[in-house]
Amino acid sequence: MIRLKIILFLFGLMALYNSCCPFIKEESLGNNFYLSEYDNVDRRILYSEESCSNSGIEIVPMTVTEYADNSKWIIAKSSASRQTAESKYWIVDKDFKVKIIRDNDSTINIIKSHVFGPFDSANFVQLLLDKDIKLTLKKIEQD
Repeated sequence: MIRLKIILFLFGLMALYNSCCPFIKEESLGNNFYLSEYDNVDRRILYSEESCSNSGIEIVPMTVTEYADNSKWIIAKSSASRQTAESKYWIVDKDFKVKIIRDNDSTINIIKSHVFGPFDSANFVQLLLDKDIKLTLKKIEQD
């Protein structure tokens, strides 16, 4: 009986360890981009070849407060905190392929070359018009 309890306990630990993102709320935005949320403050967009990864290349720094995406673009709004009125805006072109080579600056530079921003709201709106990006930012609800 004790042996069965130990086996079940170990099985439970393995299931928890192997479960996808047990402590991270994550949403795939396509092409290896993820909106990763550790809590209501630490929310950022990362590039990672593995889902459920707590690491990756930071694309949009915390705290992402609004975002939208389609097959080609991600747009996002971030601020240093929810109380800060100053917001930064970002546009990410997802239409590329790259193989991640760990600790390789050229890989990071290729990915970052598809990230535009930060912008103020006026320049952000102008770039959306110039690039014909028809997305509207959606506020992220706090839990």
